Amino acid sequence: MVPDNLEFQLKEIISKVVEMEPEKILPDADFMNDLGIDSLKAIEITGAIEKAFRVVVPEEQIRNIRTLNQALALTKQLLEDKD
Repeated sequence: MVPDNLEFQLKEIISKVVEMEPEKILPDADFMNDLGIDSLKAIEITGAIEKAFRVVVPEEQIRNIRTLNQALALTKQLLEDKD
């Protein structure tokens, strides 16, 4: 089941991992280029998403998570597939 506040939850997860205000994480801001998130932090974000929502992000998908919108779309898909 996809929570109604999924985008908010993802912003909170990302902001905690990268120690940034949630308001600064815009839907289409590129994690690497716009927010300065390195590959290790990106892996931490993926792990936090997996833990929070009890899903498994396929390895080949990890590199595709470059924005909040991409994380949102993938998490929605994983949660729908899980149901």
